[in-house]
Amino acid sequence: MNRRKVMNSLIFLLLAIFSIVTLFPIIWTAITSLKTDVQMFAIPPDLLPHPATLSHYKEVLMGNFPAYIRNSMLVTFFSCAISLALGIPAAYGFAKYATEKTKPVFAAVTAVRMVPPVAMVIPFFLIIRNIHLSDTLLGLIITYIPFELTLIIWMLKNFFGQIPREVEEAAELDGLSAWGILLKVVLPMSKSSVGVAGLMAFLFSWNEFMFALSLTSTKSAQTLTVGIAGYVTSFQTFWGSMSATGILFMIPAFILTFIFQKDLVKGLTAGAVKG
Repeated sequence: MNRRKVMNSLIFLLLAIFSIVTLFPIIWTAITSLKTDVQMFAIPPDLLPHPATLSHYKEVLMGNFPAYIRNSMLVTFFSCAISLALGIPAAYGFAKYATEKTKPVFAAVTAVRMVPPVAMVIPFFLIIRNIHLSDTLLGLIITYIPFELTLIIWMLKNFFGQIPREVEEAAELDGLSAWGILLKVVLPMSKSSVGVAGLMAFLFSWNEFMFALSLTSTKSAQTLTVGIAGYVTSFQTFWGSMSATGILFMIPAFILTFIFQKDLVKGLTAGAVKG
């Protein structure tokens, strides 16, 4: 019993340390966003702003933030929607209609996940430039879809494979086609898993920086991640505005994760349990 208490205490301590290390940068960014420029560079540093100011948030909202957030939302929404629309039936096909001929195809899909995105920057840059979609939202959407699509297929194949075959056979006896089974039987049973896959695709697109920086050059197509990097110049770093933008940037991801946290837990554990 004492050994169990020691183990529980040790686990709690490790989790507490992990939480502090994880949350500290976010908390410090939030505090910095409320400080004046003088307070940021005070020695010794001020732990809390006194008085707090919202001037950096006002400056950000009155600047290019609305354009950046609009671009991020459009790129994220359409890339995720298209990836889910293509990835769900593809994952179902790999799970339920797999043959010896489809195994190399799924292996290729999995292999894409292993390629470092930095190795794909130049090929995608050349492709997008040759089809005249450089510095456009459509170019970014096209670039993000392959990465999100392979992620969705990889995640959902295992989830769909856990659905008992008897359930689908019963639906077939009721006269449902393969599409009908997918839409009316499989998807309702896999809402949590699909939600997790969609959330992972959202986070990839929302947080992506490298392709957005390489494929865009003007504010009309740049996303919020590129906008945040713009606060670092050769002469100065605008810490207050960058911190305020960073906090605003995290809000949508926090909200979605909070709303779907139960589905997130269910979805992450669904594929690990047989049946």
